[in-house]
Amino acid sequence: MAKMFLGILLVVCALNLVWPDREFSESENRMLEQRPELSLSGVESGRYMEQYETYQADQIAGRDLWVQLKTHADLLMGKRESGGVFKGKDGYLLEDIKTPDEEQMENNLSAIRKFQESYPDIPMYMMLVPNAANVLSDKLPAFAVTRDQDADFQRIREALDGKLAWVDASQAMEDHKSENIYYHTDHHWTTLGAYYAYQELEETMGLDTGKAPELTPYAVSNSFNGTLSSTSGYETGYEEPIYVYLPEEEEAAPEVVVNYVDEQKKTATLYDTSKLKEKDQYGMFLGGNSGLINIRTTADSTERLLLFKDSYANCLVPFLTPYFREILIVDPRYYYGDITEIMRDNKISSVLFLYNGNTFVEDNSISGVLNNDETE
Repeated sequence: MAKMFLGILLVVCALNLVWPDREFSESENRMLEQRPELSLSGVESGRYMEQYETYQADQIAGRDLWVQLKTHADLLMGKRESGGVFKGKDGYLLEDIKTPDEEQMENNLSAIRKFQESYPDIPMYMMLVPNAANVLSDKLPAFAVTRDQDADFQRIREALDGKLAWVDASQAMEDHKSENIYYHTDHHWTTLGAYYAYQELEETMGLDTGKAPELTPYAVSNSFNGTLSSTSGYETGYEEPIYVYLPEEEEAAPEVVVNYVDEQKKTATLYDTSKLKEKDQYGMFLGGNSGLINIRTTADSTERLLLFKDSYANCLVPFLTPYFREILIVDPRYYYGDITEIMRDNKISSVLFLYNGNTFVEDNSISGVLNNDETE
């Protein structure tokens, strides 16, 4: 046994010497640590060895195999949680509910309140989407305990002090929890889930539904395996569909010009089908995340919407195009411009904040974007 152990150790060490480094792991859907540069300050502080240890772990020969072996071993021992992801019932992977960063969340809420006070004549709306572990708690493994996200949402709603109209996405998700409103292997809601939330938004905003064409769902992929599978190592072979909702009569839908401002790229579609060939197929909605996207439409409307969002909004935006002549989409995680210029130059008539709960309670960028005119 000792000889076998030493033999395996020598083989692995030899393989590591010749194994090529990778920049990206398709199976884990993340960037891998690269070899750190050796420096005296790095060695003295211990930072170099920490980085090198992470580098070795990320670049070890046969990493994908070792990750799968560990996951299967954990399952055999009865463990049903990995990397903050629960292996639930019926093939569901459920991301744990995040604990709010209280200071940062209060900064964000304060910034949102001040932003609304700066534009008292412009209606503003808040939609927080509950995560699957909160809505589909019956799918959690036995004895799994998660945070009460409903209570967090109630605190946020009270902290906004009625300054923004609350869009009750939680009730919409709860009403349809028996349907496929969340992906099994990804942390996003499905397009069906977004559609039900859009109906709540439509009612709260008082949108004229007569302007919207009849829609039909079409599957554009049947091989989606999402980020929760990549993160946890569970359900790596599970494949599920991605749907888009298209008008029954093509001419009934408004035409769009989508301008990815930072990338200096324009397109006439809300979907990037090239993403269906990649690991993260959800990126087909708006091509993934960008700092600023300007969508102009031929809708019979003069209304202009400013949308602050995370990636949950990407598959909901197509439902909104019949109601607005222009939609400005800001993802504060990637945006470094001046919001006051957007409000002034684009004649914004309404504002929507749309986030999933886990992202919102940990976000460290909303307050910076909304307060950027104070720091320049």
